Amino acid sequence: MDARRLRIIVASSVATLAVLIYANSLANGFAYDDVPIVESRDLVHGLGRIPELLTAEYWPARFGSGLYRPLTMVSFAVDWSVWGGEPFGFHLTNVALHAGITALLALLLLQFFPWWAALAGGAVFAVHPVHTEAVANVAGRAELLAAAFVLLACVAYVGASRRGQLSWVVLLAISVSYALAMLSKEVGVVLPALLLVLDLPAVARRRAGDGKAYLRARLPLFASLAVVLIAYLALRWAVLGEPISSLAKGTFAPDASFATRLFTMARVWPRYYGLLLLPTELSADYSPAVILPASQLTPFGVVGFALVSATLVLAVALYRRTPECSMAVAWAGVALLPVSNLIIVTEIVLAERTLYTPSLAISVLAALVVTRVRPPRRRWVVLGLALWVIGFSLLTVRRNPVWKDSETVFSELQRQHPESSRVLWWLGYRQLGRGDWAGARQWFRRSLEVWPYSPAHLSAFAVLLKDHAELREAEVMAARAAEFGPAYTDHHSLLAVIRLRLGDNEGALRALAKGREVVGEQAVFYRLEVDAYANLGEYARAARAQTSLICLRRAAATGEDWLELAELQAAAGDTGAALGSLDSAAVRGVPELEVDSLAQGLGLYRVAEQ
Repeated sequence: MDARRLRIIVASSVATLAVLIYANSLANGFAYDDVPIVESRDLVHGLGRIPELLTAEYWPARFGSGLYRPLTMVSFAVDWSVWGGEPFGFHLTNVALHAGITALLALLLLQFFPWWAALAGGAVFAVHPVHTEAVANVAGRAELLAAAFVLLACVAYVGASRRGQLSWVVLLAISVSYALAMLSKEVGVVLPALLLVLDLPAVARRRAGDGKAYLRARLPLFASLAVVLIAYLALRWAVLGEPISSLAKGTFAPDASFATRLFTMARVWPRYYGLLLLPTELSADYSPAVILPASQLTPFGVVGFALVSATLVLAVALYRRTPECSMAVAWAGVALLPVSNLIIVTEIVLAERTLYTPSLAISVLAALVVTRVRPPRRRWVVLGLALWVIGFSLLTVRRNPVWKDSETVFSELQRQHPESSRVLWWLGYRQLGRGDWAGARQWFRRSLEVWPYSPAHLSAFAVLLKDHAELREAEVMAARAAEFGPAYTDHHSLLAVIRLRLGDNEGALRALAKGREVVGEQAVFYRLEVDAYANLGEYARAARAQTSLICLRRAAATGEDWLELAELQAAAGDTGAALGSLDSAAVRGVPELEVDSLAQGLGLYRVAEQ
């Protein structure tokens, strides 16, 4: 059998296995993150708003996520257009992507191992239970798309390197894949490092040539990737206002120092090993108190450091003799770097979906074991691996329906982790949906007792308390939301609104000043500032705030904005300016009769322009 046909058979075999194992996820609906990102978001409901979609944050604006994933959002819009919003179509796309990624992985493994080993490694990846969140939940699309473009670039790179032909066509293909990976999810940024990782076997066996020749051959490619990265960061800057976002202050609150992040993640590292090697207990959430931040080294943290240290020592020791093992370890480390919380603080300490690309390391190790074991023992290794794959398959098929809808996700999470602050929060919302505000309030309070640093929960609870006229407690919650989520405009404006309701106008102005220091000039800040100054009888200041609001809104400023400015100017005694504002209101479509009526009420004499 020729090599090309063999590659097709191996790739199609593992892709088919992936489809079979995840077929029951096609019955799922929208669940968990799918609801705000897809189901409830008009922006992705069809193709009519693509230009707006390309300049929008990944999460709805009220979440202030600091994430930019336009390609993923475009894929949602395409699915919505094709399938009319039916979840089946979205899940079909996810399963197809997983199958394609599995096929790409098999092609990559064939560059390093014989066909039977690539088949084994691909089978492990196809059925791995840790992939369930990424595949069976629509919002996992970002992981899938990023992984697809990363692997596409890797297959092209290794194939060209083996042929000694990094042509401009290959360079262009890898550069485009890099851009698309990052536009799918930020984790794609590590692709250049992953390409270097794939060179480890060739370098270890001195097949990559001398150092100068190696660098000279790859310099054009990595220069091109650097240009792509700079362009991507510039695009993020234009859309989000900063090239690199780290808004998740509440993740490690109240202490987000490097030491706290390191000791906390050390407690997570053993879970990585468990989820990758024996994922018998999967969870949709690992937020407090499932995993709590640690400001000092804990016993579980010691286990984490020991496991990572032993893995690194083994990888270095085997580098010359078995560089594929070193490659697998390096791949996992590099792929996990964006979510390690050691460089940038993310919104989570652990999420199973983030292990999708790193789990490729397990497939490499599986292929390596099958290759290196001697023939007399190979049948036993293959049997053991087959049992492992079967066990993985059963776990995955059983886990897929958990992502049917949010109720199912949280019911299962409650069974596994009743201590989770998100479970307690969900119980509160369930009571609220039943009209039981008193019961809901108790669950919300319990959730915030477990983890009092979540800006999203604090602000949401503050809104509910405000709506139920419990303003004193609402003020406390809103102030904490602004403290632990200072980058969110809504947190500062919410605090100001509550203080205005309490009659604390000076306090409202302090909240707005603090918000302006952090997030800059915002229309809502000036709107609330007008009310605060007017309540204090400082009409000149209120008029200046209203003028700033109109300037900020520019063409979007309405005739009603100018009428309000006229009232404030008249109250401040500036009749000339008030008359000018009335004229501006008339120019912007306010009926002359209404303008004249207001002028008369203000004691002003106005001559309408002919």
